[in-house]
Amino acid sequence: MTYNYAEKELFYPDRTIMYRGGVKKNDFGHDIYDGKGMLFDQDGELLFEGEFVNHMKQGNGIMYLKGQLIYQGEFIQNKKQGHGILYKDGHKHYEGHFRNDLMDGYGILYYEEDVTSPYQALRAQYPHLNQPQYEGDFVHGMKKGKGKQYYPNGFLQYEGDFIWHHMQGAGKLYYPTESPTAEELARGVTTCHYEGHFFEDLKHGKGKVFSRRGMLEAEGQFKEDKMTGHGTLYYANGQASYRGELVHGKKHGRGDYFNEDGKIIYSGEFINDERLRITPEIEQEITKLQKQLDSLVGLPNVKKELHNLINFIKIQSLRVDHGLTSFPITYHLVFSGNPGTGKTTVARIIGQIYKHLGVLSSGHFVETDRAGLVAGYVGQTALKVQEVVNKAKGGVLFIDEAYSLIHDKQDAFGKEAIDSLLKAMEDLRDDLVIIVAGYTELMEEFLQANPGFKSRFNQFVQFDNFSTDELFAIFAMLCQTNDYQFGEAFAQHMKVQLRQMSIETIPNFSNGRYIRNLFEKLVTIQSNRLIQQATISKEELMTFEEQDILQGLSEKLFDNTF
Repeated sequence: MTYNYAEKELFYPDRTIMYRGGVKKNDFGHDIYDGKGMLFDQDGELLFEGEFVNHMKQGNGIMYLKGQLIYQGEFIQNKKQGHGILYKDGHKHYEGHFRNDLMDGYGILYYEEDVTSPYQALRAQYPHLNQPQYEGDFVHGMKKGKGKQYYPNGFLQYEGDFIWHHMQGAGKLYYPTESPTAEELARGVTTCHYEGHFFEDLKHGKGKVFSRRGMLEAEGQFKEDKMTGHGTLYYANGQASYRGELVHGKKHGRGDYFNEDGKIIYSGEFINDERLRITPEIEQEITKLQKQLDSLVGLPNVKKELHNLINFIKIQSLRVDHGLTSFPITYHLVFSGNPGTGKTTVARIIGQIYKHLGVLSSGHFVETDRAGLVAGYVGQTALKVQEVVNKAKGGVLFIDEAYSLIHDKQDAFGKEAIDSLLKAMEDLRDDLVIIVAGYTELMEEFLQANPGFKSRFNQFVQFDNFSTDELFAIFAMLCQTNDYQFGEAFAQHMKVQLRQMSIETIPNFSNGRYIRNLFEKLVTIQSNRLIQQATISKEELMTFEEQDILQGLSEKLFDNTF
């Protein structure tokens, strides 16, 4: 740009030229720049050539630094404002709109020449590849708003939202390429690699990943450039291969695995991209838990049913190893029987077995009843149920006396609890097991009256009353656990009394609780006897004598403990 004007020269104190161009007098009689002119530094190097108004750059002009062009465009009150071009090392760096000396508005940002030099031949052969680094919106000198960013070879890299120089918001990221196909060269763009949300140049939020051939490979939640959260992975034929939790792009947590025909072949736990398998170490843990189950007194029917269930799950796991579908079943259970038959103990063991078999992620145990689920005000019951369910997620929710949830047909609060539980069973069907327990007849009535609940339970386990010999074995176990012992005479009295009981005719017989109550009362009787002695040996502290059970008989201990 060259200007012609009537020149007036102004100088620095050392008589080096400072300004040449149009001037006018201000109110104090001083010369100020006004019109077209040229401004120099103290070394005589040109700083600016263009228009001035009232001693300020205003209008069109060119800026230099040490003899090199750095800006050409519009100014307002000494600041770059309007359309202009920034230069770096003699080459265009930015072309577009400025505001208050900063890139602001629509503009184009260019790569430095050494970055694009390896691709000059390609860019020359295909003019549509002669693209900048970025074109789009700027705010306060930074990329912000909608824009497109290109690879150094001219192919489109990203289009979408930017915030403060970063890809941030919604956008599409395209594959890089060093050996483009003829089709890619013609289009100037490769296949979209990712479409979704970004944060600070990383994939972050909901998005989809595509193969170089344009096939959907994955979709779901991303965090810091990796799939983390709930997502779906796909086979090349478009069928889902996995749907569930992922961490850093790997299957990790609860999920469903499908074959290429779309059939689910495994539903359960994954760790570091592999489904949970029954390794020798896990088999060892399962065996320990089965032994713990088998060591419980009595319960032959319970042990048989649960061993059958464990064997079923193991075989389904082997089927998956061979690419066969696993037969889906519900793992929710109904425990029916009188109190004190070990329902809670068995439920705890089952939770841990389910964990090692991959049915549950943690296998922990949460116990509740009507009081823990039903509130006294409309709308609060659902919140109570949700709170309990959240605690039980990944484990076993044990609901004792489940039939007490609904007192009658007019029990709106109980109905709300049932409806909330049904929703939780659906929402968390892959990582929550509910075990309902109670008296046999009442549990049957409860399930018959609630078809929605009944349809979700197909595993029924009956806990029969303990036999009198099993009750004696439980007593002996309590003694061993608590450092007590007894002789043969004491044992004979205990066995005779237990065998005289007609357990099946006793309503709601409490089984193990009955024996625990006997044990505690006999401990009290023994304590009352020993406290009369001046000295007491360790052996005496540990021993039930015959006189203790005879004293119990005189107090009708066996009749009053039901």
